[in-house]
Amino acid sequence: MSDLSGRSICLVGINLAPETTGIAPYTTAMARTFADAGADVHVVTGIPHYPQWTVNDERFRSGSYWYDEMDGIRVTRCRHHVPAQPDLLGRARLESSFWARARKVVRADRSDIVIGVTPSLAGLGAAVSGRRGRPLGVLIQDLTGNAAGQSGTTGGRVAQTIGRVEYSLLRQCDRIGIITPRFGEVLVQNGVPADLLVDLPNFTHIAPVSATAAEGRRRFPWAEDRFTVIHTGNMGRKQGLESVVEASREAHRRGLPIDFVLIGDGNQRPELQSAAANSNLKFVDPLSAEDYPYALAAADVLLLNERSGVREMSLPSKLTSYSVAARPILAAVERGGITHDVLAAGNSAHIVRPGDPIALLEAVDHLRRSGSTRADLAARAHKLHQERYSRTAAESRYLDFASQLLSPVPTLLAATA
Repeated sequence: MSDLSGRSICLVGINLAPETTGIAPYTTAMARTFADAGADVHVVTGIPHYPQWTVNDERFRSGSYWYDEMDGIRVTRCRHHVPAQPDLLGRARLESSFWARARKVVRADRSDIVIGVTPSLAGLGAAVSGRRGRPLGVLIQDLTGNAAGQSGTTGGRVAQTIGRVEYSLLRQCDRIGIITPRFGEVLVQNGVPADLLVDLPNFTHIAPVSATAAEGRRRFPWAEDRFTVIHTGNMGRKQGLESVVEASREAHRRGLPIDFVLIGDGNQRPELQSAAANSNLKFVDPLSAEDYPYALAAADVLLLNERSGVREMSLPSKLTSYSVAARPILAAVERGGITHDVLAAGNSAHIVRPGDPIALLEAVDHLRRSGSTRADLAARAHKLHQERYSRTAAESRYLDFASQLLSPVPTLLAATA
């Protein structure tokens, strides 16, 4: 079903444009895809706060609900707590405050189907509690329970409790979209029926630019004669960027012509900046949609860095953008984890163990000295984009996902009876 004319969809997720990183671009694209196909789309979302973890727009400093329109899409924004430090207590307050308001909006909505997006877990909870007998789908961008444990935010027992709640809510859904098959394996192991799962990989939401590394650097400006390693996106515990700071300090000590650049924001940025004295490390604030592709083009190497122990919580959203940039990817990730398996399947990145700054720096220096290796990695990253992360294919998958929820198949009739 590519024509959704006459149908209505309620989409529930805490992140949406104007946020430009993380899962917001994908939730925004899903909403626009449904609207372009003729559906009446209502998005129930939060207030812009990520990745800075602060509310910068004065409109959202007071009030409970805001009603807006985005490209013909109705948007209801629900006020929620925004923690300065997204630790266990801060995230619990965020989740509970968004759930309390969002579920009321979803219950009052009269759309044909409801689709939740995780994280946050509150978005899924609001969709489940507010469905009122309608077909319910969910798109899983992160596994919240695994994220709580593997990111170091909580202890194992608390993470297991969050996971049990998450799996219980997912078992109440009619269709579950997963961005990587490994999510499906984890869900089935925890009692989620395999026949509910639908493959919904993300896509590249930026347009590449035809610019050399030197041309890209002149835009900012950055040194043209330095080997430049760029990491973009959130600077949180999950990314484990302390090892990048130490690698940049070691590069400085050795006198290597290597610069590391961290582009973005996050709750760990002040701590990282404090530790970055006497290093070859630059910090850059989040970039506009116009500038971001030039930053990718400016890189000799694009870095994907994860905290040691991160295995089955998420697939970094930056990977889709990296894959289209025609630059080699260096990944410091756990072997056997979700990110490792995606990259290793097509030899799409040079992979090193996470949390080891010396191994990271030596890998960078190896790539600096081997133009042929960089060229091969860039070609493999582009192949990953062509085979998995094209936008047209993703939009088609979104429409098919909605079609399955809108079709009166027996499983859905039983679920909504």
